[in-house]
Amino acid sequence: MDTVSILLLNTAWLEWGGTTLIAALVFIETGLLLGLVVPGGETLLFTAGLLTGTRSLEITLPALIVLLIVAAISGDMTGFWLGRRLIKRLREQPDNWIFKRRDLDDSNQFYQRHPRRALLIGRFLPVIRTFNPILAAQSGMRWSRFLGLTAIGSVAYVSLLTGIGFWLGQQFPQIGQYVEYIFMGVVGLVLSTLLIRRWRQSA
Repeated sequence: MDTVSILLLNTAWLEWGGTTLIAALVFIETGLLLGLVVPGGETLLFTAGLLTGTRSLEITLPALIVLLIVAAISGDMTGFWLGRRLIKRLREQPDNWIFKRRDLDDSNQFYQRHPRRALLIGRFLPVIRTFNPILAAQSGMRWSRFLGLTAIGSVAYVSLLTGIGFWLGQQFPQIGQYVEYIFMGVVGLVLSTLLIRRWRQSA
C-alpha cells in the first residue's frame, strides 16, 4: 500500500525505510484495511522490485519476495481475524468518501459466486483484495483453508509484480534515476481512477 508515497511524492522514504517499511505497508493494506483509502499495493511491489533491481535497496530478489509474501499472508490472516469481529459494523457503516457499502456488496457478490477464485485471482483486484479476508471469515471458512488459498494467491501476486520491477531494473539500470517520476505517474493514475470511480458512485 502506498499512502506514504502519495504524501511525499517520491521514493526516498522507500530507500530510507528499506524493506522493513515496505513489508509493514504490505501488511497493513489488508491487515488494517488501509486498502480502502488508496488501493495501490501493486505500485509498491513493482517499485520495490525496481529499486532492488537497480540496487537502491540492499536485498536480493528472493529475500525480498519471501519477506513480502510473509507480510501479505500475515496481513490477510489479521484481516481474517478482524473480519469475524467487524463485518456487522461494516455493514452498518454509512457511506463516506473512503468507505462505500457498494464496494463491500460488489466484493461479496464476487466472493459468493467464486470463493476460490476471489482468494486466488482477487489478490490482483484492489478493493476485492482488501475485503477478501473479512468476507472469508464471515462465510465461515476454516482458517486453515483460507491460509492455503491466500498463500497461493500471495505467492503469485508478490512474485509477479516484484519480479517485473526487478527485471526492468536489471535490464535498464539507468531507470533508477527516474524511478520516482515513474512511481508518481503510476500513483497519479491510481488516484485518478479512484477519484473518477468515487465521483461516478456519488453522482
